[in-house]
Amino acid sequence: MASAVHIRAHAKLNLALSVGPPIPEGQPDAGMHPIASWMAPIGLADDIAYEPDADGAGVELDRSWAPDAPKPTSLGWLASADLCVRAVSRLGVHVGRELGGRVRVEKRVPVGGGLGGGSSDAAATLIAANLAHGLGLSLDELADIGSRLGSDVPFFIDEGVAQGQPPRPALVTGLGVRIERVRTPATPVVLCVPGFGCSTPEVYAAFDDAPVTLDEALVTGLASAGAVRDEDLFNDLFDAARRAEPELAEVWRTIRRVSGRTVHLSGSGSAMFLVADDTAHAVRLAESLTLHVPGVAFVATTTEDPTT
Repeated sequence: MASAVHIRAHAKLNLALSVGPPIPEGQPDAGMHPIASWMAPIGLADDIAYEPDADGAGVELDRSWAPDAPKPTSLGWLASADLCVRAVSRLGVHVGRELGGRVRVEKRVPVGGGLGGGSSDAAATLIAANLAHGLGLSLDELADIGSRLGSDVPFFIDEGVAQGQPPRPALVTGLGVRIERVRTPATPVVLCVPGFGCSTPEVYAAFDDAPVTLDEALVTGLASAGAVRDEDLFNDLFDAARRAEPELAEVWRTIRRVSGRTVHLSGSGSAMFLVADDTAHAVRLAESLTLHVPGVAFVATTTEDPTT
């Protein structure tokens, strides 16, 4: 049995997100929304450490905010509800025995921002626990386990993650389990993190008031083009998120006015992002927005692709 395994759990952006209407009642996965999304990891990441305990049973959880976290908030949910703890539990069920260990989570990725922080943490925990306990499960097996924890989890389970790399960008379709890795150039962005989150169920409820048609072909074309063009990026949930959370609409308007640039939403929000001209421009833009838009954290970062 290995000693503690450390893994970086990167956040992601939805560069393009098309969402279909909910699956009708009476069908498998009724109520779920099929998607087509072009996802890319960014430099902002949590740190996960998993230490196995050969004599113990169950999972202990330590979680805290890193000193450089852009927007710390409460971490007050029950440990039993934490996706990292649930990931180890699911892993134990899969291999037919209870796994004991400790998960340490040092967070930087905002909670409730649509950046996939919880899903990324769960994916990193699955990979780390698999290594620490010497289980020998394949990435496909881990992704299958992860899909039962959340639709974003399989995206974060990829080759190279165990060695400290981010997952490769991908075209993600269906209910999040069909993943086609795509090459995506590193793109400087400014992450905008309000001091509040968006409720995913409320955003989808608002979306269902006026659902749009799933356009997988459009997202596939964008993800396959090999370029990130600001004018091509979109998110079908943006209007619904602004209706569900009026404060988001106000923050969005302010950022757009101050920056003079298009402001995009990641996932169901509340985090947003702007595409910068280059790395230096991203830094200047983040500094300017910090001065002029109170209550929002701005982080200059970049999308990442370990293959480029």
